[in-house]
Formats: sequence, C-alpha cells, structure tokens
Amino acid sequence: MRIDLLRHGTTGRDGHLDGRTDPPLSALGWDQFRRQTMNGAWRRIVTSPLARARAAAEDHARNTGCALQIDADWRELDFGRWDGLKRNDIVAEPDGAALLDAFYADAAVAAPDGESWSDLQARVARALDRIVISADVGPVLVVTHGGAMRAALSLLLGWPLRQLWSLRIHPGTRITLEAGQSEQAAPWGEIVEIIQP
Repeated sequence: MRIDLLRHGTTGRDGHLDGRTDPPLSALGWDQFRRQTMNGAWRRIVTSPLARARAAAEDHARNTGCALQIDADWRELDFGRWDGLKRNDIVAEPDGAALLDAFYADAAVAAPDGESWSDLQARVARALDRIVISADVGPVLVVTHGGAMRAALSLLLGWPLRQLWSLRIHPGTRITLEAGQSEQAAPWGEIVEIIQP
C-alpha cells in the first residue's frame, strides 16, 4: 500500500513545541499544503483532529471528493507543561536542559505532565494498523505532525529514536512510503520519495 505522510504547513511558530497548542495555518502553510497535494490521486485522507492539519485536509477532501477520516491517534505529541514553549524557554528553567536532553534521548521519558515518545508510538501504531489492514488498498494521504511522522517512520522502518533526528521534517514535508504487514503481522515500509517544501 502506498501511504503519503504529510506534515501540515507552517503556522509561523516554527521552533515552538506545539502539541495541544493549535495555531492555524499561515498563508504560507496553506500554500505549502496545496503544492504538496496538487497532483495527488488519493482514495482516502486520514487527518489529525488538530485544526492546523484538519482544516487543510477537509478543504482538499471537499475539493476532490476524496473520503476523509479524522483519527485522534495521528495528533501531535502532548508536550505537557512544555506545550507552546520554545526550546530556549525550557533550557532556561532549572534542570530544563537535562530534562529536555533526556526527553529526546530516551523514548520512555515523558515531557512534564505530557507524553513520552513511546506513548506517541503506541498511538501511531494503532493508526497505522487501521490503515494497513483496511480493505482499501490506497493510496492514502495522512495529514499529521512532525512527531507522529517520526513515530510512523520508526515503526515502519525500524529506526531507533536517535536516528529519527537525522531526518529534517519541515512543515509541509511529504514522505511517500510503500507499507504493509508481514505474515507475522509486523509492519514494514520503505521510503519512495521525500519532498521538502
């Protein structure tokens, strides 16, 4: 099955840890989304419920007649008390730098009052299972967030957390994969194309 993972376009708040914080797409963000979807021929669109992803997905589905599904498991990581802050703001707090380093180094470490990368991977694994085992053979467009895309890549490609930071996923980035499940029901994937905005 072909799956396109598309990070929503920019909100103008690049550099902020916006998980639950949900600013709308900027004009540039809408343009990034339209450029990444203009030649797509998807049968189905699955989107995060957060407005910065959902609004553009709904617009595209309306304009193309494509089926649309809103799936809460594709929402961004919940950064807890860090949500909406910049990394510099967190580092300035007592023990902030050490906590932030641990959060990015260890998938089991959660943001204060938020989620860990392991929590996010569990959600995204459920979401991927629903797509891969569906009767619809695709192609499918998933409009989501940088964290959820990294979780999907980790699950499909077997990449460890540290390796995920070697791939920059700007707002508006689209990653096309061939994906499926083995006979043992293990997910697999291979990258076909990466298009940065």
